[in-house]
Amino acid sequence: MDRVHNLLEQIQRRIEDLNKAERKVAEVILRNPQQATRFSIATLAQTAQVSEPTVNRFCRSFGVSGYPELKMQLAQSLASGAAYVSQAVEPDDGPAEYTRKIFGSAIASLDSACQSLDPCAYVHIPAKIS
Repeated sequence: MDRVHNLLEQIQRRIEDLNKAERKVAEVILRNPQQATRFSIATLAQTAQVSEPTVNRFCRSFGVSGYPELKMQLAQSLASGAAYVSQAVEPDDGPAEYTRKIFGSAIASLDSACQSLDPCAYVHIPAKIS
């Protein structure tokens, strides 16, 4: 799979390795990726309570040239189904939110597995000999 499709998964996977300020940016994006695609860099920085240069460093740490490219790749990730990236269940989540997060995680796992399959690959399973 390519880098574009995996942006949300990469953010989720690397969140613990980010510095404190960049982690705040990641948390805002993961909390609502659809909304993050509509934020200006100033709005994202303000929402994450970090500076705009921190947002730019965050972008570069994921291999994109800047915030416009990050937003584009985020939108592409959402369009390709990566929107179901795992979200942690919070103690104050109600049944609907809990269910949405659990099913979203399951969908993300299935989608990731499906995307990694090579439908042209042939696996020969020998017949069972009695």
